[in-house]
Amino acid sequence: MKQTWWNINKQSRVLLVCVSLLAPVTVEASPLQESRPSLVVFISLDQFPQEYLTRFGSYFHDGFVLLQSKGASFRNARYRQAQCATGPGHAVLLTGADASSNGIIANNWYDRRTQSRQYCVEDRSTSLLGADGVGCSPRFLMAPTYGDMLRISSGFHAKVVSISNKDRAAVLMGGRIPTGAFWMVDSAFVTSSYYMKSTPLWVDNFNRSGAINSFFGRSWTKSLPDSCFERLDRDNAPYEDNHDDLGITFPHPITGLDHRRITSSYYSALVTSPYGAELLEQFAEAAVLGEELGRRSEMDLLCVSFSSTDYVGHTFGPHSHEVLEMAVAMDRILGKFLRFLDEKVGLDRCLIVLSSDHGITPIPEYILSRNANALAGRTSVEATRASCEAGMIERFGRPPAEMSWIEAVSDHNVYIRHGLLASRHIPLQDACSVVAAKLVSLPPFAQAYSVESDATMNNSELFAKVLRNVYHGRSGDVVYIIQPFYLDEGIAGTAHSDPYDYNSHVPIIFMGKGIAAGVHSEEASPEDIAPTLSNLTGIEFPASRTGAILRGLQSSASSTSFFTGSTR
Repeated sequence: MKQTWWNINKQSRVLLVCVSLLAPVTVEASPLQESRPSLVVFISLDQFPQEYLTRFGSYFHDGFVLLQSKGASFRNARYRQAQCATGPGHAVLLTGADASSNGIIANNWYDRRTQSRQYCVEDRSTSLLGADGVGCSPRFLMAPTYGDMLRISSGFHAKVVSISNKDRAAVLMGGRIPTGAFWMVDSAFVTSSYYMKSTPLWVDNFNRSGAINSFFGRSWTKSLPDSCFERLDRDNAPYEDNHDDLGITFPHPITGLDHRRITSSYYSALVTSPYGAELLEQFAEAAVLGEELGRRSEMDLLCVSFSSTDYVGHTFGPHSHEVLEMAVAMDRILGKFLRFLDEKVGLDRCLIVLSSDHGITPIPEYILSRNANALAGRTSVEATRASCEAGMIERFGRPPAEMSWIEAVSDHNVYIRHGLLASRHIPLQDACSVVAAKLVSLPPFAQAYSVESDATMNNSELFAKVLRNVYHGRSGDVVYIIQPFYLDEGIAGTAHSDPYDYNSHVPIIFMGKGIAAGVHSEEASPEDIAPTLSNLTGIEFPASRTGAILRGLQSSASSTSFFTGSTR
């Protein structure tokens, strides 16, 4: 009778099993595993509008040149939600979801329950590791990220590491279940007890190296000739912000308020210069080596958010000499990091994605210095609250002593005191209409919306952006938008928030394994990054994603030579 596995005697079956266990096993990689990169690197340049790549393009010779010449560039990408800020932007980038789904409506919002301002990543149930203080976590992030789905898909063997100079950028990119998130607090890169019990050895070694303090006493000087600055504002513009004794003209001393010894102000000055980005690049290299990212059998994810571009932009404005010098420095720093990845992992085994969390508003005084009749200017949160309160008093009378109709104003959200409305039998919608009408009657305000009452009546694109930014329980009763070229904070420097193109139009570039180089002009959004990564790497889409897959990215080429000529 023909012998089969099941009619061989028991002793023979045992012997065959033992032999098979001792024999070498060859497992062929699946086509999907072969097509996947070993390392996905997501790079966020905090406050880096798309226009910088065009306006400053002739001064780039390194990282930006490589990314744009070898990658797929989406040059018509905009945020679809109203709030353009660090927390909301970084929450969108890897969840693929707008604030109405991910919950991060602003850097801060008013919490009616605690009657206090809530920072988007602060978590008082955790503590810092590597420094003293309250920790941070993604407790308020209500949507999973691409990294979360990668971790789950791999049975938690894939590593997801997220780093930044800022806590909110690192936390919100990393998602809810990363391997770790790390950020700067004065002289150390830290994490929180949400992620782990102690900092990894590679982080401890980096902190002990003294790298963070090594920049004390240096000066940030110009690298470009004077002719490069002819189309920019003057270097000594009085409406720039003399931040931590940096001064408003080159050279800028990196010392902080005390030029003799290191104080906390030194660290603020440090990150308001290219040295903050250089430091983060060094830390990114340490993360790749310390966690062996991209050098194991799993596909890993590294998220890096450079914050110095934001600090410099706030302080000096987008038409300053400092912003041009910062962009040129960023070009060099990115080139250094890409060469490091090429050496340690191989760029042909990496998938690189670059984008930004928001752009920046021109300094109003810069515009007014060219035309005193221009529509530009500043208001303040305090003035906005006073206007709202005045509107309510005009319509409903004064509230009881030591009370106010307006409970809080935070990040363009107006919170009306519900208990007081109830005591006067005033419908909330009536109060919202009064506040909204009062605001739009004043010059600094473009629009103000009652989120509830306008939802069925307003079909404008601007209101659609507001609705994408509303998360019930966190958002206010009225949301307002200020006029173009107006700011509602500060007396110098600039800021960002409203959904005009100078704040919302950002770059999206994919480069690396499987990506066809090219320029794409179709409408896109940072919401589309996470689902596109899922599509490229075969990972399930983040559960709450509202973005779509970017098309026309993939290449059939099996290999690419990345560093040639002047970009090496």
